[in-house]
Amino acid sequence: MFRKCTKDKTTGCVDITDIDADTIHRMLLYLYTDTLEDLKWVTASEMYVAADKYQIISLKSKCSTFLTANLTVNNVCEVLILAHKHQDEYLKNAVQDYILRNEKVVFCSSEWKHLMDTHTKLAAETMFLKYCKS
Repeated sequence: MFRKCTKDKTTGCVDITDIDADTIHRMLLYLYTDTLEDLKWVTASEMYVAADKYQIISLKSKCSTFLTANLTVNNVCEVLILAHKHQDEYLKNAVQDYILRNEKVVFCSSEWKHLMDTHTKLAAETMFLKYCKS
């Protein structure tokens, strides 16, 4: 960011507009201390996105592990989209496994219906796995 002749270089400041201050604070705290304090589902997903953007692999992995361990019928579709968007095959596979283990509840949920409306190919891919594993 500071190598090119840009506003960032001349001011010595970088404006980060797509990540909130709390997430930046937590990310910097992690970089300096290697700890994640008081991690909740929303903060883990926000940190996952930031870690992917800034290629902080260990933080992304920890957030991915947290998200996987805290999957529910209500958030599984959101995590599937997140994994797909960030091309994280490990997280995507874990989410799809959860969906297939809980297929009746997930496939009948309003979240799944919304996923089918907004991410048809991703929903079809996941349902295809069900029939391949049968």
